[in-house]
Amino acid sequence: MSTRLQAVPAVNSHLSRVQLEHLRGLLVQEHLLQQTRAIELQDPPDLEPDLAAVLLARCWEASAEIEEALALIVRGDYGTCSGCRFAIPYERLEVVPAAQRCVSCQAGHDCVLR
Repeated sequence: MSTRLQAVPAVNSHLSRVQLEHLRGLLVQEHLLQQTRAIELQDPPDLEPDLAAVLLARCWEASAEIEEALALIVRGDYGTCSGCRFAIPYERLEVVPAAQRCVSCQAGHDCVLR
């Protein structure tokens, strides 16, 4: 397991240590799940190759997002919106632990991508 997955998280201003540990645990679990899916998708017996390739790419993308969130925990920057720089509510992070934007900034980001 990489050092990033095992590092002790820094204390964040709006998240308690307990909340941060819980979110870190969710991120580690999701990272392991994505790794397992990626292994399964490398030679799936019942999927079209194009679909398997798209799903595999999404697994790698999700893994990269999770690794970035874990790095933010270590740096003490986890839970701060990359758009407006305000705190991302704990409730959002509990639903989407790798979120790097608050709901408002994510909605604006999604509109720009369309």
